[in-house]
Amino acid sequence: MKSLQSVFIKTTCMLLLASLLNSLTVAQAQVQQSTVAANDSSGSIRFLRAEGDMLVFELLLINLPENGSQLRILDGDNNTLLEERISTKTYSIRYKITRGDMNKINFEVSGNKIFLNQSFTIKSRMEEKVEVTKV
Repeated sequence: MKSLQSVFIKTTCMLLLASLLNSLTVAQAQVQQSTVAANDSSGSIRFLRAEGDMLVFELLLINLPENGSQLRILDGDNNTLLEERISTKTYSIRYKITRGDMNKINFEVSGNKIFLNQSFTIKSRMEEKVEVTKV
């Protein structure tokens, strides 16, 4: 239980930091928005990379309802990692989420006339690297 609480606290801190950094990277968000496919009416959620024990996801949401929408990030056990109100028609941010023991992560965006749900399965494998050098 203490480990889950620690993961939650770390994730919350990282998400807060990501939100603050998002407000400083307006120009970058506009460039990234142009990469959204024309036929995707509500945007995209992508896994970018792993940084140590952190998973980096990019959200590029467009055509959101004017009266606002709700973002929820859930782990594989349906525990809420983040719940955030979005009050703009477009939303672009990167989240770093502590992996911990998670094997699945789910992103839900809901509002008037919109529901976007994307799930990601998290797997890892160990690779052995063998180096042979001449003595």
